[in-house]
Amino acid sequence: MTKQTKQTTEWDEVQKKFGNFVKEEDEQRKGTRTMCDEKKEETNAIFDERDDENDENDEDEEEEAFMKSYREKRIAEMIFMRKEEKEDEKEEKNNNFIWNEYINVSHEQWTKEVTEVSRSHPVLVLLTKENSKACYLLERVMEDVARTYRTSRTKFRRAEARDIIPNYPERNVPTLILYRNGDVVENIVGIEQFGGMSGVNTETVRRRVRMKSDEFLMDRGEEEAKEAEKRREKETAKNG
Repeated sequence: MTKQTKQTTEWDEVQKKFGNFVKEEDEQRKGTRTMCDEKKEETNAIFDERDDENDENDEDEEEEAFMKSYREKRIAEMIFMRKEEKEDEKEEKNNNFIWNEYINVSHEQWTKEVTEVSRSHPVLVLLTKENSKACYLLERVMEDVARTYRTSRTKFRRAEARDIIPNYPERNVPTLILYRNGDVVENIVGIEQFGGMSGVNTETVRRRVRMKSDEFLMDRGEEEAKEAEKRREKETAKNG
């Protein structure tokens, strides 16, 4: 196709020479630039819109990846925690740490349930009598102590005082006996030793017992630390 050119006359050439047509040509060139600019802006807008869509898609993918990673992490943590719980339960069972029972013992059972057991475990024995408010109250507290230290190595026993020791003075009950290695460590006589009728509780019992020996009523952490200390002492003596 032949490009059309604007026909000019001599008059036009004269006017152009004097600058009279410069404004018109500038406006034409300006109009041409404006159309190009508009095309360019439309193209840029299209790419910007596509970039925005890509950014949104990227953000969605990042969020989805984060949530997936978070869920997988939480599931792994839950599986690990459950595994740890099962291992703890297995360890407690193997080491006889499951629910220390507060066992009633008779005179005939004393040697087996108290003397013999005390050779491998600390034993607390509560001597009581029927129809005694002080004995009843301390019994309830000792049941709570046994639950609190259910994974402790300490064993808990209860017995009728007169069944174990004939003619045992009634004024001495309740009595808490600390047994270890087949022998009596201490007798704690009377509820007053634990804070009296209004003050006795799990903590007062623990404090009073631990005053005599810290081997009784230790939690698992304390027992493990003590066992580690014993092993170190044996190694030191062996290498010394």
